[in-house]
Amino acid sequence: MFVIGMRLNDKIYTAAVLVFLSLLLSLATEPLCLDRLFYEGVQLLSHTAGGVARTTSLPVAAILCVFLAVLPLLWLPKLTPIQSLAANLLYLISVTGILLVGVLVFRVWIPPLGALLPILLAYPMWRWRRLDSAQLFLDRELQNLRDELAALGMEQEEENAAANEDPLQSRISRVQLTAKHLRDLHQSRSDTLTFISHDIRAPLGAAMLLLDKFEHNKYTERMGKMITRAYAMAEGFLQASRAEMINVNKFQELDIVSLIQQAVDDVYELSLIKQLKLSTRLPEDPLWVRGDFGLLLRAISNVLLNAVKYSPEQSELKVLLASDENSVELKVIDQGPGIPAKKITKIFKRFSRADGEHQAQEGSGLGLYFVSVTLRKHRGRITASSVEGHGATFVITLPLERRKANSPVENERRALIPAMFSDSI
Repeated sequence: MFVIGMRLNDKIYTAAVLVFLSLLLSLATEPLCLDRLFYEGVQLLSHTAGGVARTTSLPVAAILCVFLAVLPLLWLPKLTPIQSLAANLLYLISVTGILLVGVLVFRVWIPPLGALLPILLAYPMWRWRRLDSAQLFLDRELQNLRDELAALGMEQEEENAAANEDPLQSRISRVQLTAKHLRDLHQSRSDTLTFISHDIRAPLGAAMLLLDKFEHNKYTERMGKMITRAYAMAEGFLQASRAEMINVNKFQELDIVSLIQQAVDDVYELSLIKQLKLSTRLPEDPLWVRGDFGLLLRAISNVLLNAVKYSPEQSELKVLLASDENSVELKVIDQGPGIPAKKITKIFKRFSRADGEHQAQEGSGLGLYFVSVTLRKHRGRITASSVEGHGATFVITLPLERRKANSPVENERRALIPAMFSDSI
Protein backbone atom coordinates (compact mmCIF):
# COMPACT_ATOMS: atom_id res chain seq x y z
CA MET A 1 0.00 0.00 0.00
CA PHE A 2 2.87 2.37 0.81
CA VAL A 3 4.50 1.69 -2.59
CA ILE A 4 1.19 2.23 -4.43
CA GLY A 5 0.69 5.49 -2.55
CA MET A 6 4.19 6.68 -3.48
CA ARG A 7 3.66 5.87 -7.14
CA LEU A 8 0.33 7.71 -7.15
CA ASN A 9 1.93 10.71 -5.46
CA ASP A 10 4.74 10.67 -8.04
CA LYS A 11 2.20 10.73 -10.88
CA ILE A 12 0.25 13.57 -9.31
CA TYR A 13 3.38 15.60 -8.60
CA THR A 14 4.84 15.09 -12.09
CA ALA A 15 1.51 15.83 -13.77
CA ALA A 16 1.06 19.02 -11.71
CA VAL A 17 4.53 20.30 -12.65
CA LEU A 18 4.01 19.51 -16.35
CA VAL A 19 0.55 21.15 -16.40
CA PHE A 20 1.86 24.27 -14.65
CA LEU A 21 4.81 24.56 -17.02
CA SER A 22 2.62 23.97 -20.07
CA LEU A 23 0.08 26.61 -19.02
CA LEU A 24 2.83 29.08 -18.16
CA LEU A 25 4.38 28.74 -21.61
CA SER A 26 1.10 28.56 -23.54
CA LEU A 27 -0.58 31.56 -21.90
CA ALA A 28 2.40 33.91 -22.08
CA THR A 29 1.17 37.35 -23.16
CA GLU A 30 4.18 37.93 -25.37
CA PRO A 31 5.47 35.26 -27.76
CA LEU A 32 8.60 33.64 -26.37
CA CYS A 33 11.81 33.72 -28.35
CA LEU A 34 11.65 30.08 -29.35
CA ASP A 35 7.96 30.33 -30.25
CA ARG A 36 8.76 33.41 -32.38
CA LEU A 37 11.46 31.50 -34.24
CA PHE A 38 9.05 28.61 -34.81
CA TYR A 39 6.36 31.02 -35.96
CA GLU A 40 8.60 32.75 -38.49
CA GLY A 41 9.77 29.39 -39.81
CA VAL A 42 6.27 27.98 -40.27
CA GLN A 43 5.03 31.20 -41.84
CA LEU A 44 7.80 30.87 -44.38
CA LEU A 45 6.77 27.24 -44.97
CA SER A 46 3.09 28.15 -45.25
CA HIS A 47 3.88 30.92 -47.78
CA THR A 48 5.83 28.36 -49.78
CA ALA A 49 2.87 25.98 -49.55
CA GLY A 50 0.55 28.66 -50.90
CA GLY A 51 -1.17 30.16 -47.84
CA VAL A 52 -0.84 31.86 -44.43
CA ALA A 53 -1.32 29.95 -41.17
CA ARG A 54 -3.78 31.36 -38.68
CA THR A 55 -2.98 31.35 -34.94
CA THR A 56 -5.19 29.27 -32.63
CA SER A 57 -6.82 31.07 -29.68
CA LEU A 58 -4.88 30.95 -26.40
CA PRO A 59 -7.40 28.81 -24.38
CA VAL A 60 -7.62 26.16 -27.13
CA ALA A 61 -3.83 26.11 -27.56
CA ALA A 62 -3.32 25.86 -23.79
CA ILE A 63 -5.73 22.92 -23.43
CA LEU A 64 -4.15 21.07 -26.34
CA CYS A 65 -0.62 21.67 -25.02
CA VAL A 66 -1.57 20.48 -21.52
CA PHE A 67 -3.09 17.30 -22.97
CA LEU A 68 0.03 16.61 -25.04
CA ALA A 69 2.31 17.40 -22.07
CA VAL A 70 0.74 14.91 -19.61
CA LEU A 71 0.18 12.11 -22.14
CA PRO A 72 3.65 10.55 -21.50
CA LEU A 73 2.51 9.62 -17.97
CA LEU A 74 0.43 6.87 -19.56
CA TRP A 75 3.53 4.86 -20.50
CA LEU A 76 6.42 6.19 -18.39
CA PRO A 77 5.41 4.19 -15.24
CA LYS A 78 5.07 0.96 -17.25
CA LEU A 79 8.37 0.91 -19.14
CA THR A 80 12.00 0.41 -18.21
CA PRO A 81 14.21 3.54 -18.12
CA ILE A 82 15.71 2.94 -21.58
CA GLN A 83 12.29 2.12 -23.04
CA SER A 84 10.80 5.25 -21.44
CA LEU A 85 13.55 7.45 -22.87
CA ALA A 86 13.13 5.99 -26.37
CA ALA A 87 9.33 6.26 -26.21
CA ASN A 88 9.48 9.87 -25.04
CA LEU A 89 11.91 10.90 -27.77
CA LEU A 90 9.72 9.20 -30.37
CA TYR A 91 6.67 10.97 -28.94
CA LEU A 92 8.47 14.33 -29.04
CA ILE A 93 9.32 13.84 -32.72
CA SER A 94 5.73 12.74 -33.44
CA VAL A 95 4.21 15.81 -31.76
CA THR A 96 6.60 18.10 -33.67
CA GLY A 97 5.55 16.43 -36.90
CA ILE A 98 1.85 16.77 -36.06
CA LEU A 99 2.27 20.50 -35.37
CA LEU A 100 4.03 20.95 -38.72
CA VAL A 101 1.31 19.03 -40.53
CA GLY A 102 -1.25 21.31 -38.87
CA VAL A 103 0.49 24.33 -40.36
CA LEU A 104 1.17 22.94 -43.83
CA VAL A 105 -2.09 21.07 -44.39
CA PHE A 106 -4.72 22.74 -42.21
CA ARG A 107 -3.12 26.23 -42.00
CA VAL A 108 -3.44 26.19 -38.18
CA TRP A 109 -0.60 27.47 -35.98
CA ILE A 110 -0.28 26.28 -32.36
CA PRO A 111 2.62 27.71 -30.30
CA PRO A 112 4.66 24.53 -29.72
CA LEU A 113 6.77 25.49 -26.72
CA GLY A 114 3.93 24.81 -24.25
CA ALA A 115 3.85 21.18 -25.41
CA LEU A 116 7.40 20.38 -26.54
CA LEU A 117 9.31 21.65 -23.50
CA PRO A 118 7.11 19.77 -20.93
CA ILE A 119 7.35 16.63 -23.10
CA LEU A 120 11.13 16.99 -23.13
CA LEU A 121 11.17 17.37 -19.34
CA ALA A 122 8.62 14.61 -18.63
CA TYR A 123 11.19 11.79 -18.62
CA PRO A 124 13.79 13.40 -16.29
CA MET A 125 11.02 14.73 -14.04
CA TRP A 126 9.39 11.31 -13.70
CA ARG A 127 12.70 9.49 -13.18
CA TRP A 128 13.76 12.02 -10.55
CA ARG A 129 10.52 11.49 -8.64
CA ARG A 130 10.83 7.70 -8.89
CA LEU A 131 14.45 7.78 -7.70
CA ASP A 132 13.51 10.03 -4.80
CA SER A 133 10.63 7.73 -3.83
CA ALA A 134 12.83 4.64 -4.19
CA GLN A 135 15.41 6.17 -1.87
CA LEU A 136 12.70 7.08 0.64
CA PHE A 137 11.28 3.55 0.51
CA LEU A 138 14.76 2.02 0.81
CA ASP A 139 15.58 4.17 3.84
CA ARG A 140 12.30 3.23 5.48
CA GLU A 141 12.69 -0.51 4.88
CA LEU A 142 16.33 -0.45 5.95
CA GLN A 143 15.35 1.22 9.19
CA ASN A 144 12.61 -1.35 9.78
CA LEU A 145 15.09 -4.18 9.15
CA ARG A 146 17.63 -2.64 11.48
CA ASP A 147 14.98 -2.20 14.18
CA GLU A 148 13.95 -5.85 13.82
CA LEU A 149 17.58 -6.99 13.97
CA ALA A 150 18.12 -4.86 17.07
CA ALA A 151 15.04 -6.43 18.67
CA LEU A 152 16.53 -9.86 17.97
CA GLY A 153 19.76 -8.86 19.69
CA MET A 154 21.92 -8.64 16.57
CA GLU A 155 24.79 -6.21 17.13
CA GLN A 156 25.13 -3.56 14.45
CA GLU A 157 28.32 -1.81 13.47
CA GLU A 158 28.42 1.94 13.77
CA GLU A 159 28.42 3.86 10.52
CA ASN A 160 31.07 6.53 10.10
CA ALA A 161 29.93 8.18 6.91
CA ALA A 162 32.12 10.94 5.61
CA ALA A 163 30.53 14.34 5.26
CA ASN A 164 31.15 14.41 1.52
CA GLU A 165 30.14 10.79 0.88
CA ASP A 166 27.71 10.12 -1.93
CA PRO A 167 24.23 9.55 -0.36
CA LEU A 168 23.54 6.69 -2.77
CA GLN A 169 26.83 5.01 -1.87
CA SER A 170 25.93 5.47 1.80
CA ARG A 171 22.65 3.66 1.23
CA ILE A 172 24.44 0.84 -0.60
CA SER A 173 26.79 0.46 2.35
CA ARG A 174 23.85 0.22 4.75
CA VAL A 175 22.23 -2.42 2.53
CA GLN A 176 25.45 -4.44 2.54
CA LEU A 177 25.69 -4.18 6.31
CA THR A 178 22.08 -5.22 6.82
CA ALA A 179 22.50 -8.12 4.38
CA LYS A 180 25.48 -9.31 6.45
CA HIS A 181 23.33 -9.30 9.58
CA LEU A 182 20.61 -11.24 7.75
CA ARG A 183 23.16 -13.85 6.63
CA ASP A 184 24.31 -14.15 10.24
CA LEU A 185 20.70 -14.60 11.33
CA HIS A 186 20.20 -17.25 8.65
CA GLN A 187 23.29 -19.09 9.89
CA SER A 188 21.98 -18.87 13.43
CA ARG A 189 18.72 -20.42 12.28
CA SER A 190 20.61 -23.25 10.59
CA ASP A 191 22.51 -23.88 13.83
CA THR A 192 19.19 -23.98 15.70
CA LEU A 193 17.84 -26.57 13.26
CA THR A 194 20.95 -28.67 13.80
CA PHE A 195 20.40 -28.42 17.54
CA ILE A 196 16.76 -29.48 17.20
CA SER A 197 17.55 -32.34 14.83
CA HIS A 198 20.16 -33.88 17.12
CA ASP A 199 20.18 -32.49 20.64
CA ILE A 200 16.39 -32.58 21.10
CA ARG A 201 15.15 -35.40 18.90
CA ALA A 202 17.84 -37.87 20.01
CA PRO A 203 17.07 -37.62 23.79
CA LEU A 204 13.34 -37.78 23.08
CA GLY A 205 13.81 -40.91 20.97
CA ALA A 206 15.95 -42.49 23.67
CA ALA A 207 13.36 -41.60 26.33
CA MET A 208 10.63 -43.26 24.26
CA LEU A 209 12.72 -46.41 23.92
CA LEU A 210 13.60 -46.58 27.63
CA LEU A 211 10.03 -45.88 28.69
CA ASP A 212 8.76 -48.68 26.46
CA LYS A 213 11.27 -51.23 27.77
CA PHE A 214 11.70 -50.45 31.47
CA GLU A 215 8.79 -48.37 32.76
CA HIS A 216 5.45 -50.05 33.35
CA ASN A 217 3.13 -48.22 35.73
CA LYS A 218 -0.07 -46.24 35.64
CA TYR A 219 1.75 -43.19 34.22
CA THR A 220 3.58 -45.03 31.45
CA GLU A 221 0.93 -44.60 28.76
CA ARG A 222 0.40 -40.93 29.54
CA MET A 223 4.15 -40.21 29.60
CA GLY A 224 4.59 -42.10 26.32
CA LYS A 225 1.94 -39.97 24.62
CA MET A 226 3.52 -36.75 25.88
CA ILE A 227 7.01 -37.73 24.72
CA THR A 228 5.68 -38.96 21.38
CA ARG A 229 3.87 -35.67 20.81
CA ALA A 230 6.97 -33.66 21.75
CA TYR A 231 9.03 -35.73 19.32
CA ALA A 232 6.44 -35.24 16.56
CA MET A 233 6.40 -31.47 17.14
CA ALA A 234 10.20 -31.27 17.01
CA GLU A 235 10.23 -33.34 13.82
CA GLY A 236 7.45 -31.28 12.25
CA PHE A 237 9.15 -28.00 13.09
CA LEU A 238 12.45 -29.26 11.71
CA GLN A 239 10.95 -30.40 8.40
CA ALA A 240 8.87 -27.23 7.96
CA SER A 241 11.95 -25.06 8.58
CA ARG A 242 14.02 -27.08 6.13
CA ALA A 243 11.30 -26.65 3.51
CA GLU A 244 11.33 -22.89 4.09
CA MET A 245 15.11 -22.75 3.68
CA ILE A 246 15.55 -25.09 0.70
CA ASN A 247 17.66 -23.70 -2.13
CA VAL A 248 15.46 -23.81 -5.24
CA ASN A 249 18.53 -23.46 -7.46
CA LYS A 250 19.47 -27.02 -6.56
CA PHE A 251 16.22 -28.53 -7.82
CA GLN A 252 16.53 -31.30 -10.41
CA GLU A 253 14.23 -32.91 -12.96
CA LEU A 254 12.25 -35.83 -11.57
CA ASP A 255 9.40 -38.07 -12.65
CA ILE A 256 6.35 -37.15 -10.58
CA VAL A 257 4.56 -40.38 -11.62
CA SER A 258 7.23 -42.58 -10.06
CA LEU A 259 7.37 -40.34 -6.97
CA ILE A 260 3.61 -40.62 -6.40
CA GLN A 261 3.78 -44.38 -6.94
CA GLN A 262 6.42 -44.65 -4.22
CA ALA A 263 4.32 -42.50 -1.87
CA VAL A 264 1.33 -44.80 -2.51
CA ASP A 265 3.52 -47.85 -1.84
CA ASP A 266 4.64 -46.33 1.46
CA VAL A 267 1.05 -46.03 2.75
CA TYR A 268 -0.13 -49.33 1.27
CA GLU A 269 0.42 -51.38 4.44
CA LEU A 270 -1.43 -48.83 6.57
CA SER A 271 -4.34 -48.95 4.14
CA LEU A 272 -4.42 -52.75 4.42
CA ILE A 273 -4.72 -52.52 8.21
CA LYS A 274 -7.89 -50.44 7.79
CA GLN A 275 -9.04 -52.59 4.84
CA LEU A 276 -9.18 -49.55 2.55
CA LYS A 277 -9.75 -49.87 -1.17
CA LEU A 278 -6.84 -47.90 -2.61
CA SER A 279 -7.77 -46.79 -6.13
CA THR A 280 -5.02 -45.18 -8.21
CA ARG A 281 -5.13 -43.72 -11.69
CA LEU A 282 -1.65 -42.71 -12.85
CA PRO A 283 -0.36 -42.13 -16.39
CA GLU A 284 1.88 -44.79 -17.92
CA ASP A 285 4.34 -42.24 -19.30
CA PRO A 286 6.62 -40.18 -17.05
CA LEU A 287 5.73 -36.57 -16.25
CA TRP A 288 8.71 -34.38 -15.49
CA VAL A 289 8.77 -31.63 -12.89
CA ARG A 290 11.66 -29.72 -11.32
CA GLY A 291 12.14 -30.07 -7.61
CA ASP A 292 13.60 -31.85 -4.60
CA PHE A 293 12.64 -35.53 -4.52
CA GLY A 294 12.74 -35.87 -0.73
CA LEU A 295 10.64 -32.79 -0.05
CA LEU A 296 7.99 -33.65 -2.62
CA LEU A 297 7.85 -37.28 -1.47
CA ARG A 298 7.34 -36.26 2.14
CA ALA A 299 4.72 -33.64 1.16
CA ILE A 300 2.65 -36.08 -0.91
CA SER A 301 3.10 -38.81 1.72
CA ASN A 302 1.77 -36.40 4.37
CA VAL A 303 -1.40 -35.85 2.33
CA LEU A 304 -1.85 -39.60 1.75
CA LEU A 305 -1.19 -40.44 5.42
CA ASN A 306 -3.80 -37.86 6.48
CA ALA A 307 -6.31 -39.40 4.07
CA VAL A 308 -5.60 -42.93 5.39
CA LYS A 309 -5.72 -41.72 8.98
CA TYR A 310 -9.18 -40.15 8.70
CA SER A 311 -10.74 -42.69 6.33
CA PRO A 312 -13.20 -45.10 7.97
CA GLU A 313 -12.47 -48.82 7.70
CA GLN A 314 -13.42 -50.57 4.44
CA SER A 315 -13.90 -47.23 2.64
CA GLU A 316 -12.31 -46.12 -0.63
CA LEU A 317 -9.33 -43.80 -1.08
CA LYS A 318 -8.72 -42.41 -4.57
CA VAL A 319 -5.39 -41.13 -5.91
CA LEU A 320 -5.80 -39.54 -9.35
CA LEU A 321 -3.11 -37.89 -11.45
CA ALA A 322 -3.81 -35.91 -14.63
CA SER A 323 -1.89 -33.38 -16.69
CA ASP A 324 -2.24 -30.78 -19.41
CA GLU A 325 0.35 -28.90 -21.43
CA ASN A 326 1.54 -26.80 -18.50
CA SER A 327 0.93 -28.61 -15.22
CA VAL A 328 0.13 -31.82 -13.38
CA GLU A 329 -2.77 -32.18 -10.97
CA LEU A 330 -2.92 -34.78 -8.20
CA LYS A 331 -6.23 -35.43 -6.43
CA VAL A 332 -6.49 -37.35 -3.15
CA ILE A 333 -10.12 -38.13 -2.34
CA ASP A 334 -11.16 -39.82 0.91
CA GLN A 335 -14.49 -40.75 2.50
CA GLY A 336 -13.64 -39.53 5.99
CA PRO A 337 -15.52 -37.14 8.29
CA GLY A 338 -14.51 -34.13 6.21
CA ILE A 339 -13.29 -30.74 7.37
CA PRO A 340 -15.48 -28.07 8.99
CA ALA A 341 -16.16 -25.19 6.59
CA LYS A 342 -14.79 -22.57 9.00
CA LYS A 343 -11.52 -24.50 9.35
CA ILE A 344 -10.81 -25.41 5.74
CA THR A 345 -9.15 -22.06 4.94
CA LYS A 346 -6.81 -22.36 7.94
CA ILE A 347 -5.52 -25.91 7.75
CA PHE A 348 -2.43 -24.93 5.72
CA LYS A 349 -1.24 -22.35 8.27
CA ARG A 350 1.45 -23.01 10.84
CA PHE A 351 0.18 -24.77 14.02
CA SER A 352 -3.37 -24.82 12.65
CA ARG A 353 -5.46 -27.98 12.88
CA ALA A 354 -8.96 -28.90 11.73
CA ASP A 355 -10.22 -29.71 15.24
CA GLY A 356 -13.62 -31.31 15.16
CA GLU A 357 -15.71 -34.12 16.55
CA HIS A 358 -13.93 -36.75 14.47
CA GLN A 359 -10.48 -35.15 14.34
CA ALA A 360 -7.46 -36.66 16.07
CA GLN A 361 -6.01 -34.66 18.95
CA GLU A 362 -2.33 -35.66 18.75
CA GLY A 363 -1.34 -33.70 15.65
CA SER A 364 1.22 -30.88 15.80
CA GLY A 365 -0.44 -28.63 13.21
CA LEU A 366 2.69 -28.60 11.03
CA GLY A 367 2.03 -31.42 8.56
CA LEU A 368 -0.13 -29.55 6.05
CA TYR A 369 1.84 -26.35 6.63
CA PHE A 370 4.93 -28.26 5.50
CA VAL A 371 3.03 -29.45 2.42
CA SER A 372 1.96 -25.90 1.56
CA VAL A 373 5.47 -24.46 1.99
CA THR A 374 7.03 -27.25 -0.08
CA LEU A 375 4.61 -26.76 -2.96
CA ARG A 376 5.07 -22.99 -2.96
CA LYS A 377 8.81 -23.55 -3.20
CA HIS A 378 8.10 -25.72 -6.27
CA ARG A 379 5.86 -23.01 -7.84
CA GLY A 380 2.82 -25.17 -7.12
CA ARG A 381 -0.10 -25.06 -4.73
CA ILE A 382 -2.45 -27.23 -2.69
CA THR A 383 -6.16 -26.66 -2.15
CA ALA A 384 -8.80 -28.53 -0.20
CA SER A 385 -12.54 -28.91 -0.53
CA SER A 386 -14.91 -30.80 1.73
CA VAL A 387 -18.49 -31.33 2.74
CA GLU A 388 -18.46 -32.16 6.44
CA GLY A 389 -19.40 -35.79 6.93
CA HIS A 390 -18.77 -36.69 3.27
CA GLY A 391 -14.99 -36.79 2.96
CA ALA A 392 -12.38 -34.34 1.70
CA THR A 393 -10.53 -33.73 -1.56
CA PHE A 394 -6.98 -32.39 -1.66
CA VAL A 395 -5.70 -31.09 -5.00
CA ILE A 396 -1.96 -30.64 -5.61
CA THR A 397 -0.85 -28.71 -8.72
CA LEU A 398 2.74 -28.50 -10.01
CA PRO A 399 4.16 -26.93 -13.19
CA LEU A 400 5.58 -29.32 -15.79
CA GLU A 401 9.25 -29.16 -16.68
CA ARG A 402 10.02 -28.86 -20.39
CA ARG A 403 12.42 -31.68 -21.24
CA LYS A 404 15.39 -30.99 -23.50
CA ALA A 405 15.41 -32.87 -26.78
CA ASN A 406 18.77 -34.46 -26.03
CA SER A 407 17.78 -35.72 -22.57
CA PRO A 408 17.13 -39.49 -22.79
CA VAL A 409 14.21 -40.70 -20.71
CA GLU A 410 14.25 -44.45 -21.32
CA ASN A 411 14.46 -46.59 -18.18
CA GLU A 412 14.34 -43.52 -15.92
CA ARG A 413 10.84 -43.87 -14.55
CA ARG A 414 11.48 -46.62 -12.02
CA ALA A 415 15.27 -46.36 -11.76
CA LEU A 416 17.38 -44.91 -8.98
CA ILE A 417 14.58 -43.96 -6.61
CA PRO A 418 16.11 -42.26 -3.54
CA ALA A 419 15.28 -43.57 -0.09
CA MET A 420 12.30 -41.99 1.65
CA PHE A 421 13.07 -39.00 3.89
CA SER A 422 16.71 -38.79 2.83
CA ASP A 423 19.18 -36.28 4.23
CA SER A 424 18.21 -33.79 1.52
CA ILE A 425 15.26 -32.80 3.68
